[in-house]
Amino acid sequence: MTQTALDKFWELVFGAIALNPEAFRLIQSLPQASKAALYIVLIAGFSQAVGQGMVLFVNRVKPLRFLLSLLIASVLFVFTILFWTLSTWLVSLVLFNANIPYNVIWSTLGFAYVPLMFSFLVALPYLGVPIQVLLSIWTLLAFVIGLHVALDVGVWQALWCGVLGWVVFQIVQRTIGRPVANLGKWLSNTVAGTHLVTDIQGVEQLLQAGPQILRRNHRTKTGNRGDNGRV
Repeated sequence: MTQTALDKFWELVFGAIALNPEAFRLIQSLPQASKAALYIVLIAGFSQAVGQGMVLFVNRVKPLRFLLSLLIASVLFVFTILFWTLSTWLVSLVLFNANIPYNVIWSTLGFAYVPLMFSFLVALPYLGVPIQVLLSIWTLLAFVIGLHVALDVGVWQALWCGVLGWVVFQIVQRTIGRPVANLGKWLSNTVAGTHLVTDIQGVEQLLQAGPQILRRNHRTKTGNRGDNGRV
């Protein structure tokens, strides 16, 4: 019976975490590698959403909408990686004339996001920023090693391929991809049930205004009870 990437899922995950080139070679040869990569990216997206969940908390998103917002953030993260993988694949095609199917690049780079499965740790006080930096560097290294194996090019060439792919993705995202980005923001706000404030300055203002809003709500409820009592 032929084994699949799903059968060897955790073996491949630990291999990617260890930055083992053999794990990325194995990914290219196993069936259902694309599906396994999708699971990796979904988990990484959900973990990242959990790590940034303070934004939802500050915006006072209700519990059910909070969970739905995490799930939507995971799905949007998958679409982001899909488009970045596509731009990287196009760059590899132009630069190196790499005749490699898109699904191979997707599978390889999907497993490069294994370190981001620990993104929920960025919510830790004081340690959040260092952990985020560490996970970003870790993911970049896995990304480069994965491209190095998949394209059969040098490490520096793989790095440039990834960087240029990211540049192309950013250009597309800010031009013809802007309606898609706006749709993603609208969807996030709709699921959250409020206009999400995500910039640092806005979040700080919400935190400072929090106690005032709570006191104002308390006075309003007390006043309403008093009015009802008089009636």
